[in-house]
Amino acid sequence: MITRIGLKNFKCFGPEASMPIGKINLFTGINGRGKSTTLQSLLLMRQSPEHSRTTDQIIFNGNCVELGNFDDVRNSDIPRTEPIELTFSFFSSGNIAVLKYILKENIVDDMVAQIEEVQIEGSVNNDEYHIGIFPKTSQHFLAYKNEDYPLYWRDLMFERMEEYGEPFSYINQVVNFANIHYISADRIGPRDFYMKQSFTEFPNVGRRGEYTANMLSKKGGDVVNEKLCLASGSTNTVLDQTEAWISKIFDGGKIKVGTPDASIVVLSMNSEDSSKTYKPINVGFGYSYALPIIVSGLIAQTGEIIIVENPEAHLHPYAQSQLIKFLTRISTIGVQVFIESHSDHILNGLRISVLEKTVLKDDINILYFHRNAERFSKILVSEDGSIDNWPDGFFDQMNIDFSRLFGV
Repeated sequence: MITRIGLKNFKCFGPEASMPIGKINLFTGINGRGKSTTLQSLLLMRQSPEHSRTTDQIIFNGNCVELGNFDDVRNSDIPRTEPIELTFSFFSSGNIAVLKYILKENIVDDMVAQIEEVQIEGSVNNDEYHIGIFPKTSQHFLAYKNEDYPLYWRDLMFERMEEYGEPFSYINQVVNFANIHYISADRIGPRDFYMKQSFTEFPNVGRRGEYTANMLSKKGGDVVNEKLCLASGSTNTVLDQTEAWISKIFDGGKIKVGTPDASIVVLSMNSEDSSKTYKPINVGFGYSYALPIIVSGLIAQTGEIIIVENPEAHLHPYAQSQLIKFLTRISTIGVQVFIESHSDHILNGLRISVLEKTVLKDDINILYFHRNAERFSKILVSEDGSIDNWPDGFFDQMNIDFSRLFGV
């Protein structure tokens, strides 16, 4: 599990900021203060190996994010010669891994960053290890148990690391940049039909939910983790549990998947529990916007990551509250959850999950990004769901408006 993300000279982050990370994370706060940037650091690490498994570059424009060129990504207040640093800390079963990527400008292609060095350190079974990796040289060394082991760049891009013993076996288990489900705020909405698609190596619904129908068509019969299953589902398959969660979140609903043509997939649904279904456009945007989130959560496996931007989009407050209960439950099966949201219903849903003991208070990580020099505040939730350290600007607009309207 990722336990910390450190960013230096990356977009709005100048001096290094280090964000704590938990099992289920809510990033909220003022626009343009670093919420999306923090998530984008993870998404860069997912899309770069998709370009090439042994690349020595970070790809700015890919299947997850399109950030522009090096000038768009580096912090504008630093000299061009200063590197960008992305640091990711992992922890599992008492073992630690910290990966720091040192990025420099590529003078040939400004749409990528050159990996100048990767520093990997940590401990396995209380034995410390340290690796300094320089892609431009042919050989590197792992310092472990007072011995040096020769390594090569291809190996260090996670091709054959398990051959090098305990540290790399551990890193292989916990470093899961390739297995990130990402649903962006810009989702495609309802469609009359969807073109059939082949699966990628890592099956997912696509950042805009564009592969959701294909996923239901091809993986609908797969069995869902029992902790995510609702009794209202006729079976524990992806398709039936998708329908069960649609019905729970929207207080009624059905979904059907068909393939009337060899090249297309058709979804139909309704907003009630009747057998008659309709084209998605005649049911409402909320269903189509929530569907990729539900399917991603049901197909996600232990050790993977799911990132959801603005899950509240097009949803009634009741549906928002139910959807966050779903996302919270996903975190209990070992899937790490990241949510970016401005909705107080999403916040309150997390607090209720703690109150109802769906999750422990220490599993919840709420970061409020603001204008102060510290960049963010960690909001602490008590076992009864209350919040003691309520900073100015943190979901207080309703109280401000009520005070203006009613003098209370």
